[in-house]
Amino acid sequence: MRATRKNYNVWDAFLGGRPDDKDWEIVEAELGYLFPSDLKRLLSVLGAGSFGCGLALQSPRARFESYKLSHETLTMHRESIQHLEDRMGISFYPDEGGMVLIASLDQQDFYLAPSSASSSVLGKLLWLDINTEEIVNIKLSFSEFIFLLYKGNWNGDRADELRDYIWKNGEVPFFTADDV
Repeated sequence: MRATRKNYNVWDAFLGGRPDDKDWEIVEAELGYLFPSDLKRLLSVLGAGSFGCGLALQSPRARFESYKLSHETLTMHRESIQHLEDRMGISFYPDEGGMVLIASLDQQDFYLAPSSASSSVLGKLLWLDINTEEIVNIKLSFSEFIFLLYKGNWNGDRADELRDYIWKNGEVPFFTADDV
């Protein structure tokens, strides 16, 4: 039986909105994973939307289905890139221990993976460049990563290239909410 949100506001469904504790309980029960508290706080404050020129966040309250954090959306996403699983030796949700998409821009995807093989806690942030078939373990939470990347203080591989790609050398806003 799937959980449903009581008193769901139709206007919120159109606009997207900021997920609350109940939204997170529903999505965590549906997916079988616990999301990091910093990501839940970030989405609860910013709401659905995107960083820079379109690094779109997956959210339980996303206005557009393709950005909704749900079993259905994650399963459809997996179908489009499933060929990478064998080639790269990785797995995507809904496989047990599979990576969960949390943000994407063109061929740049960001995932959370379980902290360990038997864990239901998502704690490892991974960046997958679909074009080059490279995966980078960020070793930070998503909110730390996105802030440090924007400020130019993340020194990971291809940091400058990724920052310029997302924020077009500072020509686009840090974040744009879907409800504006």
